[in-house]
Amino acid sequence: MSRSPTFVRALGYLALALFLGMAVVLRFVIGPDVSFTPQAEIGRYSDADLVALGAELRETGQAGLYKFILLGVDFVFITVFGLWVMLVHAIRGLGPVRWVGVALACAFMALDYGEDLMLAIRMGLATKGNLDPAVLTNPVSLVHYVTLAKFAVFALCMLSVYFVSRRRA
Repeated sequence: MSRSPTFVRALGYLALALFLGMAVVLRFVIGPDVSFTPQAEIGRYSDADLVALGAELRETGQAGLYKFILLGVDFVFITVFGLWVMLVHAIRGLGPVRWVGVALACAFMALDYGEDLMLAIRMGLATKGNLDPAVLTNPVSLVHYVTLAKFAVFALCMLSVYFVSRRRA
């Protein structure tokens, strides 16, 4: 097979559109009114910073929009992107390379789903924000490390898709 099926290409374009849509909303709609957006933050932040961000979102009236992006749109993106990576590897990969792609996609999906839930809980979007006070004293949030791992696995997914899709049929 010299080309990927139309369905797989459509999944890739849908994932790209969802990603760009989220990036635009987070950067240009929510971003100007808050101190930072943790899903795109490489720098360190604490759980207390996330609690404060949740309060900022509620004060500006954007908590509902952020929650929709975080738990709605990002959920769809994660699913579509993971399925796309898996299918590209299943169609174009040979032998163990197929399973590497599936493993990378699963790792990305688990990290990103986990990050979203951790953010929602710490920011008080999924709970009343009643975290254990001992957790809020950590100088660097565990979410930060999950985000960095997600970025790394996302990059590996993209590289693996690139190399697998360049394979001659």
